[in-house]
Amino acid sequence: MPKSIFLTATQRGSGKSSVALGLVALLERTIGEVGYFKPVGQRGKGRIDPDVKLMKSTFGLRTAIEEIQPFSMDDVAESLADGKHDQLLEQVIDDFGKISDDYDFVVCEGTDYFGAMAAFESNVNAEISKNLGSPILLIANAMDSESSENRDYEEVIDDICMVKDSFDEMGCEFFGVIINKCSPDGLAEFQARSQEELNRHGIRLLGVIPRADMLEKVRLEEVATQLNAEVVAGTERMNVVAQRVLVAAMSLDNVLARLEKGALIVTPGDRAELILACASAYVSPTIPAPAGVVLTGDLEPPEHVQNLISDLTGGQMPIMKVKTNTYETALDISAVKPRINAHQRMRIEVAKGLVANHVNEEPILTAAAVDTGLRRVTPRQFLHQIMDRARKDKRRIVLPEGADDRILRAAAILMERDVVDLTILGNEAEIGKRLGQLTEKAGRIRLINPAESEWREPFAKKYIELRTPKKNPTWDLSYDLMADVSYFGTMMVHEGYADGMVSGAAHTTAHTLRPALEFIKMREGVNIASSVFFMCLPDMVLVYGDCAVNPNPTAEGLADIALASAETARAFGIEPYVAMLSYSTGESGKGSDVDKVRQATKLVKERNPSLLVEGPIQYDAAVDPDVGKQKLPGSRVAGAATVFIFPDLNSGNNTYKAVQRSANAIAVGPVMQGLRRPVNDLSRGVTVRDIVNTVAITAVQAQKS
Repeated sequence: MPKSIFLTATQRGSGKSSVALGLVALLERTIGEVGYFKPVGQRGKGRIDPDVKLMKSTFGLRTAIEEIQPFSMDDVAESLADGKHDQLLEQVIDDFGKISDDYDFVVCEGTDYFGAMAAFESNVNAEISKNLGSPILLIANAMDSESSENRDYEEVIDDICMVKDSFDEMGCEFFGVIINKCSPDGLAEFQARSQEELNRHGIRLLGVIPRADMLEKVRLEEVATQLNAEVVAGTERMNVVAQRVLVAAMSLDNVLARLEKGALIVTPGDRAELILACASAYVSPTIPAPAGVVLTGDLEPPEHVQNLISDLTGGQMPIMKVKTNTYETALDISAVKPRINAHQRMRIEVAKGLVANHVNEEPILTAAAVDTGLRRVTPRQFLHQIMDRARKDKRRIVLPEGADDRILRAAAILMERDVVDLTILGNEAEIGKRLGQLTEKAGRIRLINPAESEWREPFAKKYIELRTPKKNPTWDLSYDLMADVSYFGTMMVHEGYADGMVSGAAHTTAHTLRPALEFIKMREGVNIASSVFFMCLPDMVLVYGDCAVNPNPTAEGLADIALASAETARAFGIEPYVAMLSYSTGESGKGSDVDKVRQATKLVKERNPSLLVEGPIQYDAAVDPDVGKQKLPGSRVAGAATVFIFPDLNSGNNTYKAVQRSANAIAVGPVMQGLRRPVNDLSRGVTVRDIVNTVAITAVQAQKS
């Protein structure tokens, strides 16, 4: 049976699901295809188990969601009562088989310890673990639920040993333990003492994960759902964390004196002056901004007050209305428990980062006996490896387009995953306020307004120096250019204040690249700048160049593009087998277009004799082994190409988009190559995920420049 591991917990609230999510992400970097299976959870009445929905959404699991829906504990109880437990267990094994057939490794998640049946759930987990041949990885909770402080480590160890003993008695294979939700302040000491004590008991500790406020504090949407509240305004901002709850029933000056950033304000719906004060604080650069407002007593302020609030906040401040009184509402909110949902990208990224940074996956990899050297690079593995490389040697990346919310959301993800150090250009107050809503690490991001920066004048002087005598720009022109975010950001890279730049979400390719071509210029021996896309297909990653920059390169230009693309591929772990594409293969075609490709191939071989390159060659002969063998017998590239060089921008741009849409591929790029320091362009239709990937790639490029 395929390798797997079974996550279960010592008690409810251990954060098992967030650890499972992070573990799948962590293992995918090395194992490749990692699946997820939850045999028993919240099934029934047509509901989709939230953890299954989360995993399917996050990792794009291929198996149909109906096939991986868990049984409920009611189903388990009924099967025991009716003498049909064996049939239920057989169905669990069948469901596991459907998933394990699709994946190299499966992370299984145990029950959630809900309701009166929690007492015998450990027996259910043990039985399933044994029948799946999946060893137990136990998740223990270091946090005291009432005080939110660390429990005594000896108490935690006692819980672990007691649970392990029970699994041992039931004949389960016990793999190890992860301790979750430890206070960051006492993490090192807690880990050292736990490690020592667990070693005495022969229990393997895979890691101690610190507590993260973003996972422990509720979001407004969770409050609205569990209180059955009506959302009156700010629907798009309901994903904000409520840092604390503040009951506002006193006078206005006392409320303002107690207002804290990110507080959820609970106030009677007829207290118009307090609600207006909250709206003013929400947009003020100096007063702490609340997360939102809950109106109690089924009341709302008068319509003209509501209009004023909407004008003040642009309708952005979340406002909810409930029927309960203020006291009952505050109690109800205190009972709301957070959980990671499929659309909460920031929580997902935090969970991934915590596991990646604090869990040792090597014992699992050793147990799985994975020979990574024989595996093809999968898209998720490729992207994980890029993130890892960027994180291990962090670089400084400047993002000039701070006015674009996609850039700020991507920046928040990058900071939560600790991938790079960031500088964002634009209005400092507006950017800082929005970042503060997105991430607790907003303070680590450097914000600069180029028009007001102390660097503007020296940057203008440097620009004149770099452009003279060829262009000889005036002082006024140079000074004006340095207020432009693209020129300012590029000069930061040139002057060593940043290691790379990513732009283009709100600017044209020309606007993004012109400054780089003017004064960062090309690397030694490179004549033209070009680009590649990393085409992430279901089971491999290919490199396409040039699909974004050069409309109709010469033979010499194509050779430059091929050599640069091969170098880029190798830098990112893809062995280059270069196909110089044309409408004909080998010697079969004639004409200026195919002759250009033939000449370019000759130049590549002359400049790098050790590089495996074939051309001219058609796409089918380059990618399909059978066609390649027929059209170019004996060629090492035909049928095995990993780097595809298109003869012009027309064919390249259309082909990458056709493959992206038709094959459901992820296209990462364009990634610029040939510049002395990395500057990468985004498309104006870019997604947040694309920005995150491009920044990580830029950071890896910067490690080499």
